[in-house]
Amino acid sequence: MQKVAAQQLVPDVLDEIRLFNGDHLTGKVKQIQRGELTFDPDKLNDNVVLKLRDIDYIVARRKQYLVEDVNTIRYVGTLAKGKAPGWVKIMQEHDTIDLFIQDLDHIENLDNKFWTRLDGNASLGYSYSRSSAIGRINESHTATYSTRRWLFQTTGDLMYTMDSEFKGIEKADMAINAYIEFWKRFFAVTSIQFQRSTELGLNARYQAAEAAGPIILKNRKHDLRAATGISVQKEYSTDSVNNGRSVSAEVPVYVNYYLYKLGKPEVKLQFANAVYFGIRDNHRFRVDQNVTLYWKIVTHLTANVQVYFDFDSRPPNVDAQKVDYGTVFSIGYSW
Repeated sequence: MQKVAAQQLVPDVLDEIRLFNGDHLTGKVKQIQRGELTFDPDKLNDNVVLKLRDIDYIVARRKQYLVEDVNTIRYVGTLAKGKAPGWVKIMQEHDTIDLFIQDLDHIENLDNKFWTRLDGNASLGYSYSRSSAIGRINESHTATYSTRRWLFQTTGDLMYTMDSEFKGIEKADMAINAYIEFWKRFFAVTSIQFQRSTELGLNARYQAAEAAGPIILKNRKHDLRAATGISVQKEYSTDSVNNGRSVSAEVPVYVNYYLYKLGKPEVKLQFANAVYFGIRDNHRFRVDQNVTLYWKIVTHLTANVQVYFDFDSRPPNVDAQKVDYGTVFSIGYSW
């Protein structure tokens, strides 16, 4: 009987949410991310965002969901009332399991429609200094797509500069990543990346990397993980005399940390650090570091502050600087 109930979908019945204060909503569960549930009510024109700590129960039987808890364990099934208030029951194909609602880390519906499984955010900023006559447009974005086992992500940061001597892309960092978690608390990542930094004498860098490592810490507020592996790259210098370099290999070390604070104000801190050690050129090492603070203003809208630091002990252009750093302010939108 348990197996039949777990397999049964009811596509015509709306999802239900009941809060501890007695409020009852019907509509569609959109997603859960970092302590919040996004819900599309049938009687309102816009989505609402609910704190998991305020939810009594969740019922969602229209489709199957991919559910991940704070211990990185994944389940596939529908959602039903749990064994007690504040709990949810995952109705899987062959069994069921009760989870504390606040221990839900991530949920995605396994809809066949591409756009319903796509999440992300984009931000845009502009700065101008009259004294130096320098204007800059800053853009960044992140988009993720989930399957039962894989998470595909594209990220990007771009700085377009306008002044009397230079007009164009001064700094860019675009990447496509594929993540998979395995064997309890380990993950692997495949990455393809493009970088540009005129300050460091880099006109273009094309890089591919494979890495794996442990999920060191993951709970309702923190996510810390590290990985290492190997990367190969092709670089082009801003120096027209020495424009090309042969393909080289490096050992990357990645450390990523996220801090989530769901109180008032609601903030998220992201720390992404990558250090690359040359294999053939063992005297060269590089550092790419980004620290970003997101402050939620209203639903879907954030104010962002990013501090970046880049270092190259042997830049492609020998006359270029070895260090580049800066601060970027922007307004972001998430969907």
